[in-house]
Amino acid sequence: MTRSALGGALLLALTFSGVAGCERPVPTWPDDNRLVVALESAPIHLDPRVGTDQASARVYELMLNGLLTRDPDGGLAPELAESWEVLDEGLRYRFHLRPGVTFHDGRPLTSADVVWTFGSILDGTVATAKKGALDRLSEVRAIDTGTVDFHLSEAYGALPVNLTSYLGIVPDGTTPEQMNRSPIGTGPFRFVRRAPDQVELAAFDSYWGGRPTLDGVLLREVPDSTVRALELRKGTVQLVVNALPPDMVPTFRRDPSFRVVENPGSNYVYLGLNLEDPILADVRVRRAIAHAIDRRTIVEHLWRGLGVPTETLVPPGHWARHEELEPIRFDQEEARHLLDDAGYPAPADGGPRLSLTYKTSTDETALLQAQIIQQMLAEVGIDLEIRSYEFATFYSDIKRGSFQIFSLTWTGVADPDIYAYILHSDRVPPAGANRGRYRNPEFDREVEAGARLTLPDERRPHYLAAQEILWRDLPYISLFTKVNVAVLAEPLRGYRNYPGGELYSLARMSWSRCPSR
Repeated sequence: MTRSALGGALLLALTFSGVAGCERPVPTWPDDNRLVVALESAPIHLDPRVGTDQASARVYELMLNGLLTRDPDGGLAPELAESWEVLDEGLRYRFHLRPGVTFHDGRPLTSADVVWTFGSILDGTVATAKKGALDRLSEVRAIDTGTVDFHLSEAYGALPVNLTSYLGIVPDGTTPEQMNRSPIGTGPFRFVRRAPDQVELAAFDSYWGGRPTLDGVLLREVPDSTVRALELRKGTVQLVVNALPPDMVPTFRRDPSFRVVENPGSNYVYLGLNLEDPILADVRVRRAIAHAIDRRTIVEHLWRGLGVPTETLVPPGHWARHEELEPIRFDQEEARHLLDDAGYPAPADGGPRLSLTYKTSTDETALLQAQIIQQMLAEVGIDLEIRSYEFATFYSDIKRGSFQIFSLTWTGVADPDIYAYILHSDRVPPAGANRGRYRNPEFDREVEAGARLTLPDERRPHYLAAQEILWRDLPYISLFTKVNVAVLAEPLRGYRNYPGGELYSLARMSWSRCPSR
């Protein structure tokens, strides 16, 4: 496919650059000491045991603490657990809780809260897809008020990575309904109120890590990316992370009223495929689709270079990444041959070989990407119907398996054990996130073996083998790993990009009313 064949879709993409540059209002930053952050969608559930969407995770990062947390380089660091030990050859983890921590309502944090948070998942009190990531966890037991043991049925090297704010600690006895209505945590910001399109948080004066400098944070749903950019221009929004069309980023780089922070990320963009669909069950069709997509063109033109084409979800530089996987090249002739072999020859009347549907959200960049892929697949005879929905409806369909093809992003990929959660045969929803119903016993054995070990050098061979199996089977079509891009008001200080776009640094941010430029 030639670059010019992208025609209409790329023209639409480039148009956004012109829209962003037409009017350059000088932003008026707020006089108060709050920060407004624009999100692509509203949080779905405020209980960390239940919510799996990115917007909900952003609330958890500000309002809750995990036993452990992430540092800006993607490593693990102590949080509510100030130290921990691995005992009994990896069958028991002992966590020593930080003293003097209180919940937002004044209750002291104790081991009973940790036992309740995880025990309510293990015993089924809370129905959640997150239980799948804890299937080796047999019991959580309080040793005393400040010490808690996690007992495992078998060694599980990925346990620590599952203990961040994504599974933050909630007060003993709290139900999902209570947390979703009026959540209580131990984090730097406390819950104030919630509306359908926003969550308001205020600084927690008694935060164990020291009161945040900001008085509050407002997380606002702004589903239209052009509106997000215009809100930044006006000053009614002051921070957007990984949620602007790439064509708008250069205009903010040139504007002294803003700062643009860019770093390599761990957010993986992919096409999900329904392997129970009679067409997509054939790996030859899946591979034909992969060969028909020019990923480099998508990254260079639509995403303006803010991504790295990849064959695997493990991010560049990670110890488990398979660097030797052969890139699936852009090759239209090979795609056509594969479709011929799969029983989908080109019709004599010039019509499509087959038809598929592609579900996506209403986000403009997601739609543009869908349109570009639609044109690419049309070149090899695949008719692709795009169906877009507001995010909650779209995400519900994906979780239910109601799709043929969809595109989403796995954010903050930190440990290869995510493969078990998203692709193991036993992790079909609601037990996990194997939404495409992929089943391969060989793959299952490799990720199970990797999870039973604790040292990266021991685990790595199993995850390299798992990535080779996925490269062959293509339950996902890998597109690229994103570069993290945060656009923020120039007077803001203290922001740092985290690999998954997390908002942890907001606890340390402040306003400087004397801009440096």
